[in-house]
Amino acid sequence: MSYVGDEIREGVLECRTCHANVRVEGGIPRFIPDEEYAGSFGFQWNKFRKTQLDSNTGLHISSERLFDVTKWPPNLAGNLILEAGSGAGRFTEVLLGTGATVFSFDLSNAATANYANNGDRPNLHLFRASIYDIPLPEGIFDKIICLGVLQHTPDPERSFQSLVKFLKPGGEIAVDVYALQLSALISWKYALRPLTTRMSKDRLFKWVERTVDALLPTAVFLRRIGGRFGTRLLPILQYAHLGLPSDLNREWAVLDTFDMYSPAFDLPQTESTVRKWFEDSGLDNVWVGLGPNGIVGRGKRKR
Repeated sequence: MSYVGDEIREGVLECRTCHANVRVEGGIPRFIPDEEYAGSFGFQWNKFRKTQLDSNTGLHISSERLFDVTKWPPNLAGNLILEAGSGAGRFTEVLLGTGATVFSFDLSNAATANYANNGDRPNLHLFRASIYDIPLPEGIFDKIICLGVLQHTPDPERSFQSLVKFLKPGGEIAVDVYALQLSALISWKYALRPLTTRMSKDRLFKWVERTVDALLPTAVFLRRIGGRFGTRLLPILQYAHLGLPSDLNREWAVLDTFDMYSPAFDLPQTESTVRKWFEDSGLDNVWVGLGPNGIVGRGKRKR
């Protein structure tokens, strides 16, 4: 065993109940043998480890989205939070800043990027696992959050249901998922994904970089004069309108354009479908509607 303070850095853990061995590599317990369908996310988040962190941009893009979706207060000291699908830790960083104890996991090797960004925080417990097999006791969390993840799993409804059982009575869950709308379905993304999802990650990334570099100035101009409609005219994304400087806007453009074309699964949902998830799970105080990244859903587990 190799330790950093009281934390195991390298070694093997044994489950006292089932006697299974769990490898710990780079400070991260790994409850899965590989990245399964999520390899593109491990690829992108280790390339762009700091790109979307508020501490890197000097802006509040991640924190504003998190608190807009959840409606949680900024002080959550004493709360136990489960974060499903952490990526490089843009929202992990915000959650840690609330004073809560955060259990955060990802299926992919993006957890390595999150550890590099946030692993020194004593209130973080980071691991790799499947959303369908979370190695934690059920019914213990005050809050559960899952942003930008459910649509990228093989079965979004099952993914949602697998999270709810970890809420304690009175606990809250907040999620967002891409919206199933005609305007989205006729976009460049769904026209090109049948081709891009067959490309290797390296080949797709090179194509994305070249395309962004060629089209980014035009994309910024079209967004300025045409708003969201102007954005849809080109097959890339960009975020200069959020106040990002040009070099960082290019990073975001390459990252999110790759993110648009690379995932194995991209399954947007309707408001009525998401509302049914919450109702079928027996949650109270349910609110479902449009948010900053598609459809937002919030609810509480009955006491």
